[in-house]
Amino acid sequence: MSAQDHALPTKQAKSPAAMPLYVDLDGTLIRSDAAQEMLIATLRKPDGIRALLRAAMNRDVTQIKRVSADHALLDAARLPYNAEVVDYLAEARAEGRRVVLATAADAKVAHAVADHLGVFDAVIATEPGANQKGKVKLAAIKRDCGDAPFEYLGDSDADLPIWQAAAGRGFVNPTGKAYDASKQAGDALTVLVQDKPDTRRGLIKAMRPHQWVKNVLVFIPVLFAHAYGDLKTVALACAAFVVFSALTSGTYLINDLFDIEADRQHPRKRNRPFAAGVVTPLTGVKVAVALIGGALLAGFWGIGFGFGMGLLSYLVMTMTYTFVLKSLSTIDVIVLGLLFTVRVVAGGLATGILISPWLLTFSFFFFVSLAYLKRYIELFKMKDAEKLPSRNYWREELSVVQSFGITTAALSLLTLSQYLMHPDVRLTYSGKDLLWLIIPLLMFWTYRIWMWASRGKVHDDPVLFAFKDKISRISLGLMLLLVILARYVSLEPILQ
Repeated sequence: MSAQDHALPTKQAKSPAAMPLYVDLDGTLIRSDAAQEMLIATLRKPDGIRALLRAAMNRDVTQIKRVSADHALLDAARLPYNAEVVDYLAEARAEGRRVVLATAADAKVAHAVADHLGVFDAVIATEPGANQKGKVKLAAIKRDCGDAPFEYLGDSDADLPIWQAAAGRGFVNPTGKAYDASKQAGDALTVLVQDKPDTRRGLIKAMRPHQWVKNVLVFIPVLFAHAYGDLKTVALACAAFVVFSALTSGTYLINDLFDIEADRQHPRKRNRPFAAGVVTPLTGVKVAVALIGGALLAGFWGIGFGFGMGLLSYLVMTMTYTFVLKSLSTIDVIVLGLLFTVRVVAGGLATGILISPWLLTFSFFFFVSLAYLKRYIELFKMKDAEKLPSRNYWREELSVVQSFGITTAALSLLTLSQYLMHPDVRLTYSGKDLLWLIIPLLMFWTYRIWMWASRGKVHDDPVLFAFKDKISRISLGLMLLLVILARYVSLEPILQ
């Protein structure tokens, strides 16, 4: 802690060193909210949903907290702890002070945290029928300390009555009235931690704007229909891109909310905003609902009913994937391939362009291959764990996943070559022979990305890698150029 953030005044009737120390859990000891996380995780389980409904019918928040803890108790070892607060508690314990975890979270998760950290003498937490929040928590603290002076560390407005009664007042990233109280604490101030991460920046990161590049697939129908000169069609495609990006960002938020525990077991994903406690689950839910609701409204009433149905189909498939299918090997990559293909279909529905079955078939096989490649990359990077967290893939299956990925890539190339031999191609393209050059380019790119992945050089989602990698961008640019040139330039005079 810096000197300005961690102040220890000594002008008190009783020295802080002689006072028992009580600390809140959510937003104070940990950066996230345990109750919100467990509630969301419980919603993934059918029996958990039924138990939550029964508790909700009784209108008892303590029952809801206990049901959540029973069905989705958090791993205390992986929670996003506030290191400065943990250090302060350790110092207090070393000084011989009584240190107590006092939280409105359920007793099960509170005791799990206490057992993990090993710095607490006692735990005050919510039990069925007794929600330890605000004045109720204060009464429990007074019973524990016998009305003696005490120090309290908290973060929220609900802690105001406790601070008012405390001889020592500690504030951890306070907001609203709690922040005002920290300014008025005077000599009673013991700790002021102000290191809260930027929630707005965290939300933007969780929305994954870098993933919006995948939504350029809505422009594919415009490209292959060669309608890029029609301003109205291009405008509709641009609108579809924006709306689809809002929808996908909302689904990314939901996916991350239900993957918090799994993400904390991943060396890179544990830094995601929800897993790291940068953004609370409740904030994520609110933003996700706004993004998805706004996207559906704009899709149905702003662009067209067909496009709206495309959005809805994508949403249903994504939610089914998140809740059920992501843990089923092979089925998960098939769904991912379909989700990319739905983007292409949605582009056609938005612009009124009829999409060739050949294009859809190619798209499906190609993106299933990339989905397998993504799983291959994840398995390749595994060292100690045998199984991907929340996925049904094992390290020993690396070669099998690679084989399936390369095979589906070959099927996409075969589909493309069959399309190029179709009579309709001659009607659409003046220089159809130019299109054959796409085959070796695509073969080169496919071979290269799989070889690089096998050497551990592809660290990202393969689609994102394609946009970041210079050679991939050049290959993609050449293929797009060939599609456009083939429309207007014929090689027949030269070949004759």
